[in-house]
Amino acid sequence: MEPNFDALQLIAELALGIVGFSAILIGLSRSSDGFSAPDNFRIQLLTYSAFGAMFGSILPFAIFSEQNLEIAWLLNCWLVCLYSIVGLLVFPKKMLSLRKHGHVEIFPLKVYFFQTGILSFIFILSGLMITGYLTNLTNIYIVCLILFLLQSSVAFIRTMFVRVN
Repeated sequence: MEPNFDALQLIAELALGIVGFSAILIGLSRSSDGFSAPDNFRIQLLTYSAFGAMFGSILPFAIFSEQNLEIAWLLNCWLVCLYSIVGLLVFPKKMLSLRKHGHVEIFPLKVYFFQTGILSFIFILSGLMITGYLTNLTNIYIVCLILFLLQSSVAFIRTMFVRVN
């Protein structure tokens, strides 16, 4: 089952735009004060998710060949799964720490559950693809990448419009 290279290319372009935004944001905010802890967290989450979508959509172009489709799908699914595990190990703890340090209004529980839920859902979907419970790999893989884009977009919107006092 060949991947949908047109959809992967579109996802890579969108993710690259988000990564470019974060680079511009970081470059423009080089002041002596730097970022506040919540803004720093949101930019890290934005960049992490955008890179996940970008590399996840570029990787199939590099490893797919007609001889090894099963191995290529397995490798892609494992990499997305491992990437989501890294996110689950880092970002929920950081967000809870920021809430504990007085930023409850910036990180309400519904935002915590939404962002953690996206990473968890990506982990579950990629795990089900690895184990063979989900067979429509092309569409589900694209859904995982779109979820990374969704998470990155939420972090982008929150960075732009929810300011730290």
